[in-house]
This record gives sequence, C-alpha cells and structure tokens, in this order.
Amino acid sequence: MAPAKVAVPEVPFGIKAGTEFFKGDSPDMREELASLPIQTQGEIRRATELFRSGAYAQANEIFNAVSLLYPESVVSLWNETNTLFEMDSLTDLESNRLNLLVGKLQGKYPESGLSKYLESRKTYKSGNKTVALEMAKIAVDQAPTLVEARLWFARLLKENNRLPQAIEEARTSISLSAGNEPRGYEFLARLFHDQGNLDSCSSLLDYGLTQYPLDAELMLLRGYLWEYQGRYDEAEKIYQRILAFRPDFEGAALALSTVGEKTVPGAGGGKISPMDRSQLAREILEPLVEKYPENMPLREALGLAYLKGRDYDRARIQFREIQNRDPEYPDIQQRIQECNVTRPSLPTQGTGLAADLNRAVDSLRESVAPSSTHDFSTMLGHYLVRYGASPAEFFKKYDIKNFRPVKKNVWQESFYDAPYKHTYTVVFDSLNRFREVHVVVYDSSNTSNHLGLAPEVFTRFLKQNSRISGIGNSTGETDCGEDLVIDAAVWETQDNFEILARFVGTPKEIRMVRFDKSVLPAGLKLCDYSTYLKEF
Repeated sequence: MAPAKVAVPEVPFGIKAGTEFFKGDSPDMREELASLPIQTQGEIRRATELFRSGAYAQANEIFNAVSLLYPESVVSLWNETNTLFEMDSLTDLESNRLNLLVGKLQGKYPESGLSKYLESRKTYKSGNKTVALEMAKIAVDQAPTLVEARLWFARLLKENNRLPQAIEEARTSISLSAGNEPRGYEFLARLFHDQGNLDSCSSLLDYGLTQYPLDAELMLLRGYLWEYQGRYDEAEKIYQRILAFRPDFEGAALALSTVGEKTVPGAGGGKISPMDRSQLAREILEPLVEKYPENMPLREALGLAYLKGRDYDRARIQFREIQNRDPEYPDIQQRIQECNVTRPSLPTQGTGLAADLNRAVDSLRESVAPSSTHDFSTMLGHYLVRYGASPAEFFKKYDIKNFRPVKKNVWQESFYDAPYKHTYTVVFDSLNRFREVHVVVYDSSNTSNHLGLAPEVFTRFLKQNSRISGIGNSTGETDCGEDLVIDAAVWETQDNFEILARFVGTPKEIRMVRFDKSVLPAGLKLCDYSTYLKEF
C-alpha cells in the first residue's frame, strides 16, 4: 500500500486547496487527544488557549498536571514540551523536566520527524542556529503534516531573512491546521508587515480578526496599521483593549507608549509622527493667531492642530485662553478635557487584584502629582515650562525628587534609557527665573559603528529633536582650534535658542544647550558655544 496522504482544504491565506502531503512518521495528535477522558480534553484545550495567548507559565501548570496523570500520553508530553521551549527563562527544575520530556518523546519516536524537530529546538536553545535550521528542514521533510514543525521552520527561515520561504511555510501551516491554528495567521501577518506589504497584511487581519477577535498579536498589528494611516486615537484604543485582557503583554504596552513614533516598514518607510502630520496647519495658523489674537475661531483651529499633533500642553494653552476670553465659547470645556492626556508607561511586575488596585491608585496619584518620568515630548530636556518661571512653578510640573542641587540655582537629574544615559541640568538665574537647560547623552553600548561618519547617538537624537522643535540648521564640522572640532545643529525662534552638538573624537557623547534667547549674549559664533556645552 502507498503511504497515506493528506489533501489540504480550501482555507483563506493557505496554499492551493487539494495540495497533497504524505503523512510521514508524525503521530496523529487528534487521535491521541480523543483517547483521553472528556474532562481532561477540556483541560488540555483550556491550556492550549493560554499557550496561544502567551500565558506560558499558566499553560505549563495544566500540561504538567495532565502529564503526571497520564505519563504515557503523547499529546500531554508534546504540549508540555512545546510550552517549556517557548518560556523565556527556565528554572533548574524546569530545565531538567524539559530534558526528560524530550528524551521520552525521542525514545518513543526515534529518528522521526518529531524527533528531529525536538533536536532542532534543543540545538537552537544551545545557540547553534545553523544546525537548528538544518534539523528543522529534515523534520519538515520527514513529517510534512506536523504543524508545529512547519511553524518552527518558518520562524528560523525568517531569522535567516529567507522571507519567501518563510511565507510559504506559514501558509502551509494554515492549510494543514485547516485554519484552526491562529499562530499561522499571526506569523504570516507579521511577515507581510515586516516586508512592507501592508495591503496583504491588512487583508489578512480583516479575515484573521473575524476568526480570532481577541488575538492579541493580530490586534497589535491592526493598531500599527492604523498608526501608519494617522488614526492614532483608534490605535490607542486597540492597544488599551489588549492590555485590558493581557495586562502583562509588553508589546502592547510599548506600542501604547510610542504612539506616533513608529517607522513604516518597507522601502521608503519613515517615522510619521502626529506632529509631522499637523505641521503644515501649525505653520499657517501660528502667525495668524499672533497677528489676530482676538479671533477665537483661529485660536481654536490652532489648538485643534496642536491636539492632532498630540502636543497637549500647547493645545491646552490655546483652549484656556479662549475660555478666559469667552467662557461661553462652544465646547471649550470639552476641548480642555481632551488635552488632559498622559502617555502610559510600561507595565510593572505583578498581576491579580492587588496589582490592579496599585495600578489604579498610581494612576490617580499621577493625575495630580508632578511628572516623574519622561515621554517622547520631554526627552532632551524639553521641559514644558515657560522661561522666567520660578522653581516653584517648575517643580510643580516636574517632580523635585528626580533632581539634586548641583550648586545655587542649578538642579540636575539623570536617568538611563538603554543604551543611553541622560543627564539634564536646569539653570535658574540670580532672581530664581528659569533660563536654560543643559543636556548630556552618553551611549553606553560596547561599540560605536560610525566609521568616520556622524555616530548613531548623534544622528538619532538629531532626528528626535527635529521632530520636537522642527527642522534645524546644520553647521557641519567646524575647527575651533586646540584640537576641538564641533559638529552641530541649531534651532532658533523668537524666544528660544537650541544647539545640539558632538565633539569630533568623542563618538559616544552628545551635548545640547537650550537658552532663553532674551538673556543670550549677542554676536556669539559657533565655537563660542563650546563653553556652554561643556559647562555641566
């Protein structure tokens, strides 16, 4: 008799219907599952859902309990083994358990595709990725219908940048599982996204989310696509929804904390921030409001442009000015409330009722307390406090606990945002008026791959400051004598002057100074600013 074959059904985003595969030497996990008691099957299905949602530790508890009850059940051993492979860090006990399970399964199916798959995962975990890829290919050849091996092979192909093959393996896994394995859709959507094939990614998400409406990975990618289209509020809501049922999902927390800062994948992609999208409107409206300050509709339009650019503080200033001049202005109170938005931070450790209550209390505390963290808008010392403000005004906005006095009227804060150490120095004049900010950013990574060009730390923060302050004027490299060469960019407005610079020969560090322009000495040349740049 010829070896048994399997013909795949018609499944959206799968391979051609009717494509046949030899069953190979892999065991039939569905038959194995059906041989267990109904209640145990239900527990395994519950654990499988936990596994698919990324709750590997909870899933492992259930799979381990089933394995102990049915130590010869292949499906329970198989599920527990795959769960342990997915966990980021294992205890010594868990590592020993994984080795025991792998040995037991390989003993049951020696030299099989399943055995080669397990060997590939072990080899990968030990750091030999090349051999792991070769073993995964052998596993797929010997057990063509083993979906887990297909998904694993696709992951390794992606890591090796063999994207067309990875896409084909992902589509094959979707067909072999008859569309009942959401990880195939997740992986294929991610491949389309990372390739910059956003139309295909969007079409897949439209279908995948009808089948798995609470799949966090698919929802996350949907949020990304909405951001690329400028639909930031909708993206924010979907990230918040993910965190409502998966509060420990760091991908969603990071996405929520960086709304508007993501890079569109693919050729020609770039960061399209909310501020970029609103820039034209702001450039038109700002001089008009300055010229016609009594025109409330113009001022409202400027406030809305700031709001669209997620510049909440400037928007609030405009709306409050309208409220002061005309308390009955339509919807002005609602506009002010819309500005009371704070960027969320990454979740802290801890789950359960106590952790939820702590998060709620922290949220309430933060709404009335000075800010103790930096988001995108306040990086590089962009404190949203007017020049001339008193220390009391400044520390009402920013938590004094973060600062230490350096000398009279000078305060300094430091924090680490891997791999960069930030040090910001705030200077008040002799009359205790806020006048200048000094910034030092140090790259603590082991290498500096600048190869004679501007180092990454300089180009990165030059782009970041340009997204906050607009396009600056580059000075190029200037020889100031005494072995001092400065490469800088300058931003200048009616009341503000900023210079971001690097000293050639110091590739790991950048320095920046922001001044109240009214107190800046006249006639300074580029090299004259080196004194200010080196002051702190």
